[in-house]
Amino acid sequence: MTTEAVPPLDVALAIRRTCRVFASDFAGVVLGGLALVTLPSIVTRGIAGDADAGTLLITLRSVCAMLYVALVSWGVVARLRGRALPPRLFVREGLVRATPGLRVALLAGAAFVLGLIIQLFARHGTLAGWLLDVSLLALGLWAIAAMMPLVPVAVVERLGPVAAIRRALALTEGNRNRTLALALLVALTLAPSAALVAGLAGPDGGGLLLRSLFELLAWSLVATVPAVVYAGLKGTP
Repeated sequence: MTTEAVPPLDVALAIRRTCRVFASDFAGVVLGGLALVTLPSIVTRGIAGDADAGTLLITLRSVCAMLYVALVSWGVVARLRGRALPPRLFVREGLVRATPGLRVALLAGAAFVLGLIIQLFARHGTLAGWLLDVSLLALGLWAIAAMMPLVPVAVVERLGPVAAIRRALALTEGNRNRTLALALLVALTLAPSAALVAGLAGPDGGGLLLRSLFELLAWSLVATVPAVVYAGLKGTP
């Protein structure tokens, strides 16, 4: 059996492609984001309820966001392969194709929550707690670098979670320093905006809208960048 040759990821090219496809598919990306990120965010934050209801609403909101990531993955890869989708088709076709990506996105989200739970039980201030924190951070950075194209892999290649993980690991092998660098660049790009929003947002409706719009921007990047990386690792010109 022959192994597919994976080209080196060009980080600068990935950034340019992200900007280009985001601008080209802006209407589709925003349309999907308004429905699956902004609206659920406004609704869940606007509903005051007990702790159980709040947990359920947050869970549903997270599922919608994961669905959005899978939806955008399909549309972005389609454009990079020369098949640009008009906004309504971008959303409709992305929803139809999203199921495999939603599965792996939920699995990744569950792993992240498990890591947070483990971190909560760390004995902070002790050597053991410090070692656990460092280990979880290292594992998280490795997962980001190794699994960045996970959702696009599942969506485009119609793979189940285990097969998608193996495929993502194979694609990023030899490129994980580059995928990690790209992820850190995205984080550094969003950090000032997050700090600004946190400082300006208040309890009034304007603050709620500002936070929701920032979430739309953040999730748009989270959805677009892995799809661009997947296309780059597949050698899409």
